[in-house]
Amino acid sequence: MRLLITVVSRHGCHLCRVAHRVAEQLHQDLSFELAAVDVDDDPHLLAQYSDRVPIILINGRETLFGKVTGGELREAIKRARWRNPVSRILSRVKLALTRG
Repeated sequence: MRLLITVVSRHGCHLCRVAHRVAEQLHQDLSFELAAVDVDDDPHLLAQYSDRVPIILINGRETLFGKVTGGELREAIKRARWRNPVSRILSRVKLALTRG
């Protein structure tokens, strides 16, 4: 299952630019889809999030908001992958293979 990371932001928001830059940097190392959405372009998102941007959504689920660090986002991605049963199985198989 491929993860979709969405950065909900607003034009002119410094923290939003930082959050998007952090997501782009992790995107170079990790496998996920990255999208950006401007909260002011979507009335539903504007009503839901208003001034509480940036918001990081992982597969549509609100995960982080405000000041976002690379470590926090990396950990959130790890948790999201762990929720996927196939990822848990593959992790255990990999661990078993490395142990011999």
